[in-house]
Amino acid sequence: MTVYTKTITAGLALLLAGAPLVGTVSANDTGTSNGTVSFQNEAGSLSFGTINDIEFGNISLSSLSDFNPAATNGKTGRVNLEQTSANPSGTYSISVSQTGDWMNGGETKVTKTNLPINYSNLSLSSPQTFVSTTAAPSRGTTAKYFNHDSKTFTLDLTGSGDLTNALDKSLTSEVTWTLTAAAE
Repeated sequence: MTVYTKTITAGLALLLAGAPLVGTVSANDTGTSNGTVSFQNEAGSLSFGTINDIEFGNISLSSLSDFNPAATNGKTGRVNLEQTSANPSGTYSISVSQTGDWMNGGETKVTKTNLPINYSNLSLSSPQTFVSTTAAPSRGTTAKYFNHDSKTFTLDLTGSGDLTNALDKSLTSEVTWTLTAAAE
């Protein structure tokens, strides 16, 4: 007996008019098949889609009265989650941490210790909770904006570290996002 398996396309899912069907369809091809098909659930998954950079723009130290400048894209920057399960269950959380020094042209200009990024006034030198444990999102793409829960990404310029090598340079630092999903 030969069994053929075909993945159901979005076109079929759109015709169902209810919750989208996710799975595979198999048909018996023994020559006497009555056209019956059987469905098996396909486990969906939650994963990161696109994630925007955290941007701080140009900062003038001579006119800065607040030494905790906020990200310039705090309202528009976002983390996109992609859910492929038709009936998601469980919970998820997201954490974020600063995992790299500030670089320019492949060279370290300032360490992450001397110029830390904060989230909700907590240093990203250790992982900070961006999204606390919450129910898995619906199927499709879900955006979590940087300023959700009224929190912000800021730079901490209040330390005593030497920032001389960073002046008048475009800098980049590495930030690591971690998605933790738990099934129910």
